[in-house]
Amino acid sequence: MTFLQALISGIVQGLTEFLPVSSSGHLVIMHKLMGMEGPQLSFDIFLHVGTLAAIFIVFWKDIIEAVTVKRKIGFFILMATAVTVLCVLFFGKGIEAAFGNVKMVGAMLVVTGIWLILGSFLRFGSGGISGLKAILIGLAQAIAVMPGISRSGVTISTGLFLGLDGQAAARFSFLLAIPAIIGAALFKIKDPALTGFSPIYLIGFITSCIIGVLSLKLLLRVLYKNKFHLFGIYCIILGLVALLFL
Repeated sequence: MTFLQALISGIVQGLTEFLPVSSSGHLVIMHKLMGMEGPQLSFDIFLHVGTLAAIFIVFWKDIIEAVTVKRKIGFFILMATAVTVLCVLFFGKGIEAAFGNVKMVGAMLVVTGIWLILGSFLRFGSGGISGLKAILIGLAQAIAVMPGISRSGVTISTGLFLGLDGQAAARFSFLLAIPAIIGAALFKIKDPALTGFSPIYLIGFITSCIIGVLSLKLLLRVLYKNKFHLFGIYCIILGLVALLFL
């Protein structure tokens, strides 16, 4: 891992963790282009913790409210997280191997793109968050374990599909990301393939945090302007390029 590789990886992670274009998919494609073989588990943990810090920076008020005055939202977050965990435990075997399969990533990016476009224009439901909506969003997050499926993209799109407005769907999605990122990091820490710490990993952490804050603010503006489907078009194009040329 070089300084430049860490810097580029941090920028890609910070942008794609929150913009609905699949951070895992982009990292797999980018690592292949840079000649990095196999999953970079140790480094990926630092990248994800950097974007976790970005969520706390941008949504700290919402986080405090979810555990104090708006505890119902906090309960729905826990409910959706439980659904995700159960699904991953039941269906999750063999998913790690898919992180080295660029063709699989390309196919899942196309799926993400279609999901984003449909979620931008179809509405079945109205009002705020409910228990049923939390369960369905939790199911969407479980599907996003596959590399190439954007966690933020499918959870926000599912929220939009169920009648939430863009800002509410995004806030629920990113509050839901907190236990998901922490859980994924703890799971990877137990992996026997995990290597030791390198000071260069801090470059990825800092870069992914700074870029993550900027991309979160950009995404909220895009949702406000109802341009979410443009990310779907991008995912389909990138997925087809990966399928045909990588």
